[in-house]
Amino acid sequence: MTALLVLVGLALGGATEDLVLAANDQLAEAQRMAAFERLVLLGNTDMAVVSAISVDEKADTRHRWVAIRSLGKIKGDRAKTLLGELLSDPQAAIRTAAAGAMGDFGHKDFVEPLNASLEDAAVLVRAAAAKAVGQIGDERSVKPLSDAVNHRRSFFRGRSIWVRRHYVDALGEVGSKAAYPVLLRTIDDADELVAKAVIGALEKVAGFNFSEGRTTAQEKEAWRRYVSAQLR
Repeated sequence: MTALLVLVGLALGGATEDLVLAANDQLAEAQRMAAFERLVLLGNTDMAVVSAISVDEKADTRHRWVAIRSLGKIKGDRAKTLLGELLSDPQAAIRTAAAGAMGDFGHKDFVEPLNASLEDAAVLVRAAAAKAVGQIGDERSVKPLSDAVNHRRSFFRGRSIWVRRHYVDALGEVGSKAAYPVLLRTIDDADELVAKAVIGALEKVAGFNFSEGRTTAQEKEAWRRYVSAQLR
């Protein structure tokens, strides 16, 4: 075996080992992250292992998850194509990983597919898609996020489910004033976590806060007056 082939073999072996280490939840987080970072670094020049594992339906789901998330950090055309395909994988865990990787990647071409994933049957996928569109920060996500906040799929037996606050957080990250109507409607939400997230989102969109010297009720009233004025 030539010296070049030896180096290639060592690199591939190292990538596989690091992928397994990064997926091992019995290890300390620092060890897992170090392995993940090495995987990404190698993937910048040779992404053969992560590409193969990410689409291998017979591979361990945890290994696929790590491989997919690394694609979002590696970026590039090949990673972009793979992530686009993986967002429609039959496994919810894989779709969740793909959505998360798209957010890390940050490409505008992912906005519409991620917007569609806000309606995914799996709540984990919807949450990951919300975070991802927040990271990308494109105004095209405002309407689907706004629709999702109070959609019937965001409730179970009439009770708010946790994913709603992720939609609100994402609206804040996008930072568009087009989110004001839904934030105003939701500022007194029965779900305290959602109502709290609304205040945080309003602060990000407006670029300031009303918290100093005010009670929570007064702060909400200040926001109601401000947003109402903005919508006139």
